[in-house]
Amino acid sequence: MCYKIFLGNKTITLTDRLSQTDISFSYFNTNLNEIIHKLQNNKLENAILYHDNLEEAWRNFKNHFDVIEAAGGLVENNQHQYLFIYRNGIWDLPKGKMEKGEKPDETAIREVQEECGIQDISIDGFLLETYHLFTENKKKRLKITHWYKMSEGQESELTPQTEEGIEKVEWIDVISTPQVFENSYENIKLIFNKLEKK
Repeated sequence: MCYKIFLGNKTITLTDRLSQTDISFSYFNTNLNEIIHKLQNNKLENAILYHDNLEEAWRNFKNHFDVIEAAGGLVENNQHQYLFIYRNGIWDLPKGKMEKGEKPDETAIREVQEECGIQDISIDGFLLETYHLFTENKKKRLKITHWYKMSEGQESELTPQTEEGIEKVEWIDVISTPQVFENSYENIKLIFNKLEKK
């Protein structure tokens, strides 16, 4: 068990496994701001932080940031294609911030419907959470995204939510079009890897 937090395409990994030979830092004496600065300025490729109590380390890590919760869906149709959105020149999966009072699964369905224009979707199960650090209004934020496996009940017309900067929405066969991952985020690969292991 570990927590992998993305900062762009770089990662900070929290782990409680001593067997790894590439431990970068002990969490006990780590300056997170310094590590983030080094990652952002290419002075560090990735960081692996060891702590003997992983959940304690994770709670402490989250306390350094404003936490934003989001949810999204990996939607599959009857042709075993997956629903992708294209925004800012990158292929991504539909997702968005949780609204007050929403549960993660409710957010996931709403965001898929809004960003892609489809209505007849259902949740098959929970996949995983992904973690992403970013800066907004000069504040460092940690986004925790809850991902769900979904199915589309019937073929419906796709409509990109252009007001959110989404240029295209497409069903993609990732087996015949694996190059989609070359122009996508690293955490998207994690989601598909989790799917393959189920």
